[in-house]
Amino acid sequence: MSVLRKSLTTVAVAGALLGGAFATPAAAADPNTCPSGKVCGWSGTNRTGTRTVLSVTPGCYPFTTARSVSNQTSYRIEFWHITPGTGCGVGSRLVTLQPHTYSDNTRGTVTGIEVWAR
Repeated sequence: MSVLRKSLTTVAVAGALLGGAFATPAAAADPNTCPSGKVCGWSGTNRTGTRTVLSVTPGCYPFTTARSVSNQTSYRIEFWHITPGTGCGVGSRLVTLQPHTYSDNTRGTVTGIEVWAR
């Protein structure tokens, strides 16, 4: 094999390896996915619109208005439309998600979440 051919082969292999390395971060940054260990909500149904990402532990949290949600934590999470001024767990429970599941349409607007220890 000539020196030129070896050089071209080396460049081609390096390019393929680097191309794969750059594809992974782009996929991880996909706005329609939720990172592992996080809770996400999107302003639109079907995981569209503005995405909110939270780190949570058991407890109650206000949540940015969401129409679709994802639970990529190890906790069971209830998503609520909270009655203004009442606090956690008061209002309409829209959906309960087990760990590593999602809902593309919450049938209402999520404004709070309740995170339960397993």
